[in-house]
Amino acid sequence: MSRIDSANPYRIQGAATSFNELAKSKPVYAYAMPAEHIAELKLHDEQVDARLAASKKYAFENPDQIYAQVSVNGKVVATVYESGVTSLERDAYGATLTEDGAGQSLADARIADILKAVPGEVRYSDFEARPGVLASNIPESALPKVSARGLMDLWRAMDWEQARVRMGADDNPTA
Repeated sequence: MSRIDSANPYRIQGAATSFNELAKSKPVYAYAMPAEHIAELKLHDEQVDARLAASKKYAFENPDQIYAQVSVNGKVVATVYESGVTSLERDAYGATLTEDGAGQSLADARIADILKAVPGEVRYSDFEARPGVLASNIPESALPKVSARGLMDLWRAMDWEQARVRMGADDNPTA
């Protein structure tokens, strides 16, 4: 155990235990994640990052999928895609968007909904690049495959592993 002192008003007072020490001394409360779980989490993160990078690249290379952008005082507050999918910035969150329709008719209805909530100008060309915002109509074939289990499945596996450790600790009352 170590003592931690800090000038921070939210400092820890008293004894502190590292997760490593806790995992060794009280395996019922914490355990060291097995190497195979660590490797699988790393693989999952790498594959999801690759998919995100491919999505950003596809969205950047295919700007024709953007149908219109709504700007207020020169700032883009909404992007409407040809499919009707719409991404709103915080300034346009008050807009209640139509759910009926598809494609360009849905896109037109949503532009009207946005303009009711935030009066602005609609731009149908010369779109402003929006980093991190992706169209949801990217074909699956343009994205790398993810072979790792999902985070929920990984979490369940780790939870079961910890439960097994607890069951073993119950059999050994000195632990």
